[in-house]
Amino acid sequence: MNKLKIEKMVALILIIIMIMSVAAGCGQSSSVEAAREARKQNSELIVAIGSEPESGFDATTSGHGSITRILFSTLFRRDKALGWENDLATGYDVSEDKLTWTVRIRKDALFSDGTPLTAEDVAYTYLTAKASASDIDLTIIDTITVVDAYTLSFGLTRPYSPFLERLAYLGIVPKHAHDENFKDQPIGSGPYKLVQWDKGQQAIFQANESYYGEPAELQKVTLVFLEQDAAYAGVKNGTIDVALISGDLAAQKIEGTQVIDLESIECYGVCFPMVPNEGKRAEDGAIMGNDVTSDLAIRKALNTAVDRERIVEGVLSGYGTVSTTGLEKMPWLNESTVLTPNEYGDEAAAKRILADAGWKDEDGDGILEKNGIRAAFNLLYTNGVYRQEMALEFANVAKNIGIEVTLKKTTWDTILEDIHRDAVFYGFGSGDPSELYNLYYGGNAGGIVPWDNSGCYDHPSVNENIDAALAAVDEVEAIKYWKAAQIHASAKGDAPYVWLANANHIYLAAEGFDFGNPIVQPHGGRIFDNIAQWTWR
Repeated sequence: MNKLKIEKMVALILIIIMIMSVAAGCGQSSSVEAAREARKQNSELIVAIGSEPESGFDATTSGHGSITRILFSTLFRRDKALGWENDLATGYDVSEDKLTWTVRIRKDALFSDGTPLTAEDVAYTYLTAKASASDIDLTIIDTITVVDAYTLSFGLTRPYSPFLERLAYLGIVPKHAHDENFKDQPIGSGPYKLVQWDKGQQAIFQANESYYGEPAELQKVTLVFLEQDAAYAGVKNGTIDVALISGDLAAQKIEGTQVIDLESIECYGVCFPMVPNEGKRAEDGAIMGNDVTSDLAIRKALNTAVDRERIVEGVLSGYGTVSTTGLEKMPWLNESTVLTPNEYGDEAAAKRILADAGWKDEDGDGILEKNGIRAAFNLLYTNGVYRQEMALEFANVAKNIGIEVTLKKTTWDTILEDIHRDAVFYGFGSGDPSELYNLYYGGNAGGIVPWDNSGCYDHPSVNENIDAALAAVDEVEAIKYWKAAQIHASAKGDAPYVWLANANHIYLAAEGFDFGNPIVQPHGGRIFDNIAQWTWR
């Protein structure tokens, strides 16, 4: 049994001991079982998924996160194949110059207070979100014009093929009721309405009888805001029906429960600084460059050495899939850039790559040198499920081939000073092709969003293809350019990243619960997107 597995087992045993103590205190009594059965009969559910929205339930300030999808509808939404389907919209047209997107909306949508949803509400929502600097970038929008009660047009500052992503992001709020109290007493047109919010504890939602779509299967959904271990204990003892868990907890068998394993495009990987450190500062003020990771042989060797299957089995407990591109399951993946199993997990081949590039262990300490530079760099990582364990496995493999990786835990507030000169452990996966723009576009290097292309990668062909993709009429036309951009921006090209694995989203749920037909889950999760389908079988 390898060291990684032993460490995982010890941690699991400690969690089991804690859970057993909680369960003993709760008693797992017949009254608790009866309460869960009553919820089933009454079409009610108690879930511990996601955190409490800090800024309240207002889509114009907090964007359209997973939880707010309970209350609000969007113009469009993703389907299972990561394509698009209408929600509030009935269709759209793009002008010949690609600068005007005209959207038609349905005429039967009502807010939960019974008032009609019109184009005025859509325009108001987007204008307000743009002015409030919400977590969605709407600077691409120049003008919004209400054509009639159920038609509006968006004028863009430049052609932008992924604009549908923006039109699928914001939940629409009612212009007539959007005031300072709205975040605590929201009104939406989604499948549920908020009936009670005990801040810091729970939020209770009732099925919205005014919803234009298929009526929600569950009449009442209560969200409780708990840490993962407490939520897990709650499902185990019957006080909670569904909770998000990690792979190690999923390995346990608990009577009366089921593990629901959902495919994900949530991908983890290591971003390398791509230029030497010459003391230059980026636009954001941070120093750029690293004399070790800027060597292509270092990046190629690490991509070759890392055993992704070991990470999936050891860190993710098998609940995930290998990634070598960060784009697995995406319609715009360039299949030719995928590393095959015989192209990674090979430490001997990685050592040959380094030796051929002139890296040698001159002093016998196990770490390579070249031109007086030691093969050593820092890897920054933040809090989050799996991050530390994956980063540790990466560092161990690096050491085996003569590269010293020092792990440094940080936060997104304190990371900025070093984000362009140290390697960074990231999680990505939005289902948005423009993620490639964020990751690899040279014009983003050291810009106003420091984690966009934090490694300062810049390749003319990649930039040209990304420009062409963004300027296409729509995402379908853009795909060929997104694929072309990956040729250099991949492990088989310049290797600006070592991509490791996709982590599935795992839930412990009471027997009989069914999520319906959720989309492939992105980074951060969008499990509430199809909440109207959730049901007890």
